[in-house]
Formats: sequence, structure tokens, C-alpha cells
Amino acid sequence: MGTARGTATIGTLMAAVLLMTGCAQDMDDSAPPGPAASRATPTRIPTPTATPTPTATTPAIARALPDTVDAGTVAAGVSATASATGPSNVAFHTEGQFAVVIELDCSACTGTATVTAPGRMSPFGRATAPLTGSFLTAVFRDDAPDQTVIVDAQGPWSVTMRSWNDLPTVAGAQSGTGPAVLFFQDDVPHVAVDFRPAGAEDSFNARAFTTSDDTQVFGDSGAFAKQFDVDLPGVVAIQTNGTWTVTPVP
Repeated sequence: MGTARGTATIGTLMAAVLLMTGCAQDMDDSAPPGPAASRATPTRIPTPTATPTPTATTPAIARALPDTVDAGTVAAGVSATASATGPSNVAFHTEGQFAVVIELDCSACTGTATVTAPGRMSPFGRATAPLTGSFLTAVFRDDAPDQTVIVDAQGPWSVTMRSWNDLPTVAGAQSGTGPAVLFFQDDVPHVAVDFRPAGAEDSFNARAFTTSDDTQVFGDSGAFAKQFDVDLPGVVAIQTNGTWTVTPVP
């Protein structure tokens, strides 16, 4: 899992998360985190998404599994936890309007671990096990308080789920390996990324949900050191198997 260095005051995000379809490592769009000084009731604006007919090149729609574990309630300042061995649904209850961060400990797993939800074509994320990492879910205006995600993993695993408003804020360069969700407090227009892939097919994919009200998508495949336009502060959700450093740049 990505390791964050630095502490700061926790801010509040105002979220509008949009379901995306596409490659296996795609994540969901969202409206920006708002300044802590002007907190408001979050607004969630779903974007209608057509359900294509699966083909040989189209990912299959995720379907609920036979086994389910109950994680409890996710609310402001309240996290939910669950554990199981092998593929399982994870049921949880939400109190509030926010995107949920799923922190997966699959350090004793093998193969590939995938975090998704029933009805999705692209997962929230997947990575090669063993791993520990974080994934960002999506929230819709018409979502019921009772929700389900799917952890498709081989071996014993555990999850902790929390509101993205409860992420500790970080500042400055952050480094890690594998998927991560980071809440940057830096007020800058760019980030520099130094990436080393875990293998020939590995890539770095990130989405930033920021105060500019414009979700930014950035990344590349293969080893690279590049600068991208990302208007922080905001939450950055990273998908990769490789090793990375993300540095806010004025």
C-alpha cells in the first residue's frame, strides 16, 4: 500500500461521483473536495451509463457472489470492517453522502485481487496479490443506504471502509507501491510522478477529485517521470502494481 508521509488538518469533501466504464483499472469521477471553512451538504450527481452487450473484448458485468459478510456502518468518523477467505460480497450501511474508501489487506492472498460491486463492468480496482492497498468507490443520489461491494480474492483478507472525508490529509511528496487513495492538502496546479512498473504490462492510472470542479485523469504505461496538470488540494486515487512517488508542484 502507498505510504503517506506528513500530517495536517482533516478537510471535508463535497462529492459528486460518476460511474465510469472502460479498462480494468478505471476509477470513478467525482466533484471536488470543498474547503474546510465552507462545509456544505454534499451533492451527488449520477451520470446515466448504458449497459453494453458483453463481447469477447468487453468486461463482464460483476454479479453478486453466494457468500456475504456484514461490515456494519460507515459514517462520519465511523469505519466498518469485515474479513473472509476467498471471494465474497461485503455488505455495509452508509449514513451520509460520500465516496467510500476501501482499505484491503490481502497480504496472505495469491493471484489477483479485485474490488468491484454488483452491476459494474469495470472494477473499483484490482492488483496483484499479495498486497495491501486502498480503492475508491462511487456513490449515487439514488443509492440505498445498504450497499454491497465484492472482494474477489484467493486467500484470507480483511477490509476497512471509511468516508473519504475521514482520510488523513498529506502534504509534499508521497511514495508507495500498488493502489492508494491520498487526500493532498497542497494548494498547487501540478503534480510530478516518478513511476517504476511492476512488469511489462503495468501502468500508472490516477484520478484527482479537486477543488477546481474538474476531475483530472493522468498517468502512463512503462517507467516514466512526468509532470501533470492537477489542481490540488483534493483526493488522488492511484491504480497500479508498480512503485511510485507523487509530488505536488507549484
